[in-house]
Amino acid sequence: MFLKKTILFIIVLSTLAFAHKVAGVDMEVQKVGDDKILINAFFTKSKRTIAGNEVRLISMFDNRVLDKGKLSLEGLVLNIPSESYWVYVIVRDNDIVKDGLAPTKGFDKMVKLDKVAFLYTSLATILFLLLAFFIGFKRVKSFKTSLN
Repeated sequence: MFLKKTILFIIVLSTLAFAHKVAGVDMEVQKVGDDKILINAFFTKSKRTIAGNEVRLISMFDNRVLDKGKLSLEGLVLNIPSESYWVYVIVRDNDIVKDGLAPTKGFDKMVKLDKVAFLYTSLATILFLLLAFFIGFKRVKSFKTSLN
């Protein structure tokens, strides 16, 4: 029973880890000229481009919308912001997110990204699993002693 719950927990955790990856849709961000980017979204199997979806450039500092537009069949060309940003393409009820490219002179304001969320989440998960194991072990032990 414990093994089944553990496997179910791992499946749910891995599903949540890939929540911002829409199945079958991908985004491509390329530099065009000095301070412009070309954004394309397409279906991964057929390589057919997606048109009409909204694209937003979101600031990494305060989640402001720096620029936005709609995709066409040729893609969308936007100016590169002077601060760190994410590129969001809204597909159905989901978002495809990628880090934005830097301008030729670099960002004026840049966010330092530390990838420690996975470490903290993993440590918390292990702690809760150990805690659940010890509580379950204690209950089984107390149940067996109450039967005797």
